[in-house]
Amino acid sequence: MQLYLNGIALVVGAGQGIGKATALAYAEAGVRGIVLAGRTLEPLLKAGEDCKAIATHKDFEAYAVPTDIANEDSVKNLLAKAVEKFGRVDYCANVGGTMGMKAKFSTIATEDWLSVQQTNINGIFWLVREQIRVMEKQERLETPISSERRPAERGSIVVLSAAAAIIALQNGGAYTHTKYATNGLTKAAAQDHAANGIRINAILPGYILTEGLAAHPQKTAETAKHIIEASPLHRFGCAEEVGDMIVMMSSPRNGYMIGSSVLVDGGQNLSGEAVH
Repeated sequence: MQLYLNGIALVVGAGQGIGKATALAYAEAGVRGIVLAGRTLEPLLKAGEDCKAIATHKDFEAYAVPTDIANEDSVKNLLAKAVEKFGRVDYCANVGGTMGMKAKFSTIATEDWLSVQQTNINGIFWLVREQIRVMEKQERLETPISSERRPAERGSIVVLSAAAAIIALQNGGAYTHTKYATNGLTKAAAQDHAANGIRINAILPGYILTEGLAAHPQKTAETAKHIIEASPLHRFGCAEEVGDMIVMMSSPRNGYMIGSSVLVDGGQNLSGEAVH
């Protein structure tokens, strides 16, 4: 089934993990170009080469823009560079974020609380706001399935939330509250801009085995075993499983979904148990 993703994608956090998997999925799905954003240039360039190797659009281009989403000016620069390069942005995947350190709520240091909030709330706000501002100015992107009943869209934005917004992550208060906020931000933005052809949704992954998770300073074999035992699938998720879902959510075939929070957690929420 064709997803009709023939526009320009922008992926934040594209250097590794879910972000890179999402970028690769967009390239394979047929986007004309992709903007890769993240803190460090080298992994973005590598992701761009990997995207080119599997891209299905004959004129595919990848463009890397180092970006710190915790800085408003850096976010504005990202969108300005994207428009300067490609003229428009059609599909945005905001995968950047931070988990911070685990701590009981009463022991969370103010600086840790504010640091996580600066990236996961303020950073996502700046990204979504600037992406909407670009999309509002561009023409709707026609596809073979566009019709009066199924109007062409100006753009799609997918925000990375987390399953922690369904079941609070124990000792993760500084992180958990930002994901609840992300869901609210998504709904508010979707409500305001859907009528103008801009769809905004959130995706809520569970425990996905990525470089970031594997390198987390508080990981233990016992925690990994507990996660697997609590999952009905008895495994971690793969970054590709989330990336594929983000790309499907971006497709105009998914044109009636707005303001949704899509849970992709391998059934972790079914037990109602938050992993320590």
